[in-house]
Amino acid sequence: MTPGLEALRALDRPIAFGHYGLVNDISGVTTWLHGLLSYLHGEGVPLVVRSHHIGAGIERSSLVAELRGMGVEVELVQRGASMEQDIRDTLRFLERHRPAVFLPQCLNEMYIAAAISGARGLPWLLTMHSDDPDYWEVARHTLPERCGGRLVCVSQHLADRSRTEGLAADPVVIPYGVDVPDTRAVYSADPFTVVYSGRLVEEQKRFSLVVETMVHACRLDPRLRFRVLGQGPAGESARRVVADAGLVARIHFSGRLDPDQVGKELLGAQALILMSDYEGLPVSMLEAMAAGVVPVVRATESGIPELVIDGRTGLLVDERPERAAGRFVQLVNDRAMWDRCSEGARDLVANRYSKGRSYLQWVDLIARSASSLNWSAGELVPEHIEAPALGSRLAKGYRKPVEQALPVGFFQRILKRLF
Repeated sequence: MTPGLEALRALDRPIAFGHYGLVNDISGVTTWLHGLLSYLHGEGVPLVVRSHHIGAGIERSSLVAELRGMGVEVELVQRGASMEQDIRDTLRFLERHRPAVFLPQCLNEMYIAAAISGARGLPWLLTMHSDDPDYWEVARHTLPERCGGRLVCVSQHLADRSRTEGLAADPVVIPYGVDVPDTRAVYSADPFTVVYSGRLVEEQKRFSLVVETMVHACRLDPRLRFRVLGQGPAGESARRVVADAGLVARIHFSGRLDPDQVGKELLGAQALILMSDYEGLPVSMLEAMAAGVVPVVRATESGIPELVIDGRTGLLVDERPERAAGRFVQLVNDRAMWDRCSEGARDLVANRYSKGRSYLQWVDLIARSASSLNWSAGELVPEHIEAPALGSRLAKGYRKPVEQALPVGFFQRILKRLF
């Protein structure tokens, strides 16, 4: 047992996490968080989780059933209409449970609550999961190192940028980690199967660009087959594009799959496609590389170039679908290149991006943060909370309350008085 794990198991306070809830959520952050919480709970670390469910279907909120089934305490609430109220409620959650460290994820109301509690002595960690502009905005707003927190980045690129922009003097880099399966993908020229694994959305993932690349590639080489693993709002229009192109038999939409099914799909594939505008360190790509699947991905300023060395651990492409499609044809026709990239990708993940390595880094950081706890009890909720203005990036997801129309009877009474 490591010293960090021993220290966490001996705590008389829980480690608190915060996250959002959705129905059938398949995001990389949710996948990562589920794994980390499962590991910590299995190692005897006391935990408590607060989840703000977004939208309908709270009874089917992501993560909750699995975590409660393991014995993890989860407070599940509907995300409110008022950001200020959600900040207050998060602070009251912290007051009730008196955690040693707070790790909010993805929700600005929780980040702001963490900064308020951090200024009162409760250590917290802001994890930047990607180059999403929302993360940069919240980092500028909270400046974690100035209010009892630390900035954690999933890639060196994010850490370097945060340091350059003056958001953190000492950001911590902890990459995601994945399991490396015992078996691996094998080369097949006909069919040569390419997978897309993730959310079917336009923002960030540029799914329309993914589909356009698939269509181009299918027209270039009849041996290519594509499988789409996931769901999202861009799925319906993408299916129409594929149908109009007459490629339904070659571009298959599988819908949302559980992790075991995704793993089986990866082992039957030869390549992965990703055309995102921005990323952190994509979990779907790490999982594919661990299986020996060759990533063919867009070269954005992100953690991707830390994983993909062109021609050695994968292939880098630009945003032009016809050029990206050509790289798949190149890969089909060059068995030696595929073998080299497949082996290089798998070795890189096994040596530097394993789950065990990542989890031990998190254990060490959380334990060090807990040792700086300077809040024993007492109120965390200030009398006045200045929530970000509605319409701003920080208040995304919150809307101005709809003004209720005056009842008809009100106007009738006014008319009677006048006439």
